[in-house]
Amino acid sequence: MSDSLSTNQLRLEVLPDELFLEIFQYVDPIDLYNIKGLNKRIDSIIKAVKVNIVVEEQEYYDLDYISSFAPTQIIRLEMYSSTPSLNLHEMTELRSLTLNCNYLWQEQSEQIAKIVKISLPRLERLVIDNVTHDLHEPLFDAIFQGEQFPSLTICRLSLTHHYNLKFNKKQLSSTNNTLHCLIIDKWNYFNLDFLLHQLPHLRRFETNFEESCISMIDLVTPHLAIKNLRVTLNDPLYDFEKLLKLTPNLARLRVRGNLGRNSVLNYFQKVAEFLPTLLPLLQCFDCELYCYPFESRESESIIRQLHTFFRKIRCLSGRGRNQCHTTDLELYPFNNKYEESSPRSSFMQPSSTHYYYSDESDDVRYDHDYDEDDEAWVRNEYGNGPNMYWDAESDEWCPLP
Repeated sequence: MSDSLSTNQLRLEVLPDELFLEIFQYVDPIDLYNIKGLNKRIDSIIKAVKVNIVVEEQEYYDLDYISSFAPTQIIRLEMYSSTPSLNLHEMTELRSLTLNCNYLWQEQSEQIAKIVKISLPRLERLVIDNVTHDLHEPLFDAIFQGEQFPSLTICRLSLTHHYNLKFNKKQLSSTNNTLHCLIIDKWNYFNLDFLLHQLPHLRRFETNFEESCISMIDLVTPHLAIKNLRVTLNDPLYDFEKLLKLTPNLARLRVRGNLGRNSVLNYFQKVAEFLPTLLPLLQCFDCELYCYPFESRESESIIRQLHTFFRKIRCLSGRGRNQCHTTDLELYPFNNKYEESSPRSSFMQPSSTHYYYSDESDDVRYDHDYDEDDEAWVRNEYGNGPNMYWDAESDEWCPLP
């Protein structure tokens, strides 16, 4: 027995450090913490592992294991729960950071305001949900200049206050030339020119404009770098054409909004006229347009013939006359914010799975692009170690450096 045990020990000892390092990349950081102390060699190998820390909502176990790793070991950090104070400014190897301000203690919120003034040179992806109004100024200043996050390419933000956006336009001394993908739950036309100017190399832009176009949008300088636009419009009947004039080099486009009781056929006829002129490089068109029309369903086949981009459009029926003309949905999203009431009783309608979208106020998201973007940072179940990430510039998956 002792000979067998000794042999097994020897077999374990002869394994190269590189193999241990590869194995540990698939181990939960909590288990890595528990392995520490086994022997000096294992401890030294664990110190070389790049760890991925994800704290889910309502996780009540002891989080002291996080502090057992050197700050420079952590390359991805996602916090969805209240946590002790973290020295984020010391995590200089961070490549992906996700925070939800609803779960941050007051001292942590103050820490974020300080962090955006400290350099995180390798941070490539930043996601902050429920950004409070007091964080607008320091956060936007850091993003729009890019000096603190010189490697940042992907940024996704959701704000708790969408009106009276706060940032220092006059004090920004430089533009951000590295950010390629910006996803923000809501924006306004008044600050659109400023955003496009500060992000000259932006290639993917996703947002929700809740108000209608203002007259000054005609003075906005077109942005020639944006290739992928996903936008929700308050009034797609009148705002769509004006907005597309600002992004003439689009290759991919998705529009969402409400046509109300206007003619759907007339709308798509108009879109079919200006799309080839305004977007000569367009390769992919998707839509999710709600309406409460009085015209017949026969217009669906006519719409498909108006343009090659419209061939995938289908009409999904909701309660009463509620409809959704879409290219990428299979079921009508009942209880969406655009639905109009109808005399028909709701109990006569079959129930359906609820579909929601990232640019709605609801927390649940249906758009799988966002999930894939998050999964790009996960090598395996625990995500310890390098993998693939979505490059907004080349519009493809690339290996993490």
